[in-house]
Amino acid sequence: MNKYYILERDTAEGLSLKLPVECFDESVLECQELGEEPFTYDTLEEAKQVKNALNLIFKGRVSSTDFIIVEEINETN
Repeated sequence: MNKYYILERDTAEGLSLKLPVECFDESVLECQELGEEPFTYDTLEEAKQVKNALNLIFKGRVSSTDFIIVEEINETN
């Protein structure tokens, strides 16, 4: 089964991809309010909903930053 990840993309200084956990307060991360695997989803629909929510929450924060969905593909030989 494929997994979908939401990553924060910053194009200001080249291309930088990272999990958007740095956007959240340390207390949120310590309490694991984002779950055990933050920004990791089993379905594309789930990932799209969260990506849209993140774009709304952080709208106007930094123009060179946005959120993207990356699909992990498990290849079998």
